[in-house]
Amino acid sequence: MSNASFHLIRNAVMGACAMLLLAQAPAAADDALSVILGGTTPPLMNSLNLIAAGAGFYKDEHLNVTTSIVEGTPLAAKMCAHGQADICPMGIEAGISGYAKGDVLKMFLTRASKFGYVIAVLDNSPIKTLADLKGKKIGVHSLNGMSPILATKSSLATVGLKDGDYTFVPIGMTDAALGMFTSGKVQAAALPLYELIPYMVGGVKMRIFHHGTLADSANAGYIASPETLTKKHDAIARFSRAIVKAALLVRLKPEAAARALLTANGQPFTDADVKRKVAEFTVWQDDLPAADPDSRRIGTPSVAGMQAYLKILKDAGVITSDVPVSAIVTDEFGAAANDFDHKAIQNFKK
Repeated sequence: MSNASFHLIRNAVMGACAMLLLAQAPAAADDALSVILGGTTPPLMNSLNLIAAGAGFYKDEHLNVTTSIVEGTPLAAKMCAHGQADICPMGIEAGISGYAKGDVLKMFLTRASKFGYVIAVLDNSPIKTLADLKGKKIGVHSLNGMSPILATKSSLATVGLKDGDYTFVPIGMTDAALGMFTSGKVQAAALPLYELIPYMVGGVKMRIFHHGTLADSANAGYIASPETLTKKHDAIARFSRAIVKAALLVRLKPEAAARALLTANGQPFTDADVKRKVAEFTVWQDDLPAADPDSRRIGTPSVAGMQAYLKILKDAGVITSDVPVSAIVTDEFGAAANDFDHKAIQNFKK
């Protein structure tokens, strides 16, 4: 055999072996991200997370997203701020209140298209405007929770109401909160809209007041420490894209979104469960990130809106320290989050 023939055969064998080794090599592991929740987090708040998991959007983005629960949102925020978890789904108020204490957190993606906290009154209430809440009792989850207190005070400040013009009353969560509200023990309830939706679908008629000036600026979403956003930048971008896909699925194919959510819950469900979830989505979808499915900024936080929020809080004396908007919000992931064919979600089948 000539040397030339030998080298040709040897190279062919080596190439075949290399291809075989590549075929047998394990695929690269998905990037890990940890999401942490407070133990009393209402189920609807995590709809987009669950849909992203149940629809396979995390898998499509090569992510391994794990979720853990701790006692209370303040602990969840602290763990995120200090690198013990990657992502917290919650209000930007955690970043505002934690800034002076060194618990720095930034919202990088919204879970809504509007300011999340609303003030609700019963449909037959004589309260017709935010200003009519002067002298009234307003129910909030807890007097220790920063999100409802900051959000509600800022909204009432837009109509000239300040501390002492109204009284906050702790009403707890879910059914207990509704009982205090419908029984008249409080004249209004300041809660995230998603907590009221199951009761609205169930037939409780309410009048909803959105924030006085920030109705179209989402204050709730997904927050992380600056270190996490830097170290896991690419994974965070893909997480954001999975959530935007979930938001579009709710808007464009609500039944598929409902089934994905219920599947991710891990419990048996019926067609009636799907129907109820679709009804909730129908009420909620104008407040979800994909309210405008043609937008290429779905889920992108409004830096200008959050700057205005900080000014309202500062002018009203609700916060005393200067908090730079760049410390609590970033819109740097908006383009990556929307970098896919939005219309392809119409073809989702699972």
